[in-house]
Amino acid sequence: MGAPTARAVTRHPALRSLRCIRCGDHQPLDDHPRGCPSCLRNGTPANLACVYGEPDATDSVRLPYAGAPTLGEGGTPLLRCDTAGDLDLRLKWEGANPTGSHKDRFSALAVARALHAGYEVVAAASSGNAGVSLAAYCARAGLGCEIAVTDDTPGHVVGLMRDLGAEVVVFPEAEQRWRHLAGHLDSRTVLPVTNVVVPPVGSSPFGIEGYKTLAAEIRADLDGRLPDWVVVPASRGDLAWGVYLGFRELCGSGPVPRLCLVEPFPRVSAVLDGADPHGSFPGGTSVMPSLAGNSVALQALEAVRLSAGRAEVVDDAAATAGTRRVWRAGLPLEPSSAAAVVAVEQARAAGAMADGSLVVALATAHGLKGM
Repeated sequence: MGAPTARAVTRHPALRSLRCIRCGDHQPLDDHPRGCPSCLRNGTPANLACVYGEPDATDSVRLPYAGAPTLGEGGTPLLRCDTAGDLDLRLKWEGANPTGSHKDRFSALAVARALHAGYEVVAAASSGNAGVSLAAYCARAGLGCEIAVTDDTPGHVVGLMRDLGAEVVVFPEAEQRWRHLAGHLDSRTVLPVTNVVVPPVGSSPFGIEGYKTLAAEIRADLDGRLPDWVVVPASRGDLAWGVYLGFRELCGSGPVPRLCLVEPFPRVSAVLDGADPHGSFPGGTSVMPSLAGNSVALQALEAVRLSAGRAEVVDDAAATAGTRRVWRAGLPLEPSSAAAVVAVEQARAAGAMADGSLVVALATAHGLKGM
């Protein structure tokens, strides 16, 4: 079927280096799954971000690679939602992506990086959506794929990954997946693209760049307007950080939309209240497994801080009830996506979002995938 080759993928000519989001140190354009080396040595792990030269004249976001395999990701609709009273609430319907979630934007760029750098296999830890997405994009690119999951991952989701050609390895605990991926760090054939360290830093900065396209699409969908708030379901902050980077690039030195991160347990919320960002937080299982976990990545905190945003805790009961409501409104969202709508309702009730605000909630995945 004419799978792309490394030569078909080109690097953006203005891409210069990778910069630590904490200390500002620059690293060469290579793969650094453990993030900034100096911050890791200091016990304060932090991810890296792509650094470009002078801005383009296209008034759009820049991506690190072109010529990547595509399944037609992006260009998802922005839908009106009437569940938030006097707020102007829109849903960015990421369930319309090829494999049914926002992860396709990440996968396209992570796989492009693997092709450009000459890797043969892409490896990742996943609770479901990322694994299915990466398996599909690797298959499209002619690359191998290895996905590490926990033993409570739904069987039909694991089946989808395997049907797409991925090797799936199963562990009892989430952090065991990260340790397994760390075993590939010295490989020149296998590229880990999700987190491998504790405390976490997050995923590949090249893949995270794919989320910048959401900012560009939201602005275009709103005819050049910027929303007051963008509400983002968040675990370790890959999506939130990518969306922030996109708006920062579009807005230059001007203000960006405020980001509201949605979580099932107080993690970002706890750090904003003074907790140690590198500590462990109460967590557990959740009806929102893609948002679960007991740790925080610095990129999630930076997305909130730099946008003057906030975090909103949506517990399982509220997420379950919210999922029922949005389904009855004809919006089949998975619970982690419906939680974004609930977070808007909670923030409005608390007075954090003023009446008349324009709010975009990221509906990250299609609910039918969970059936």
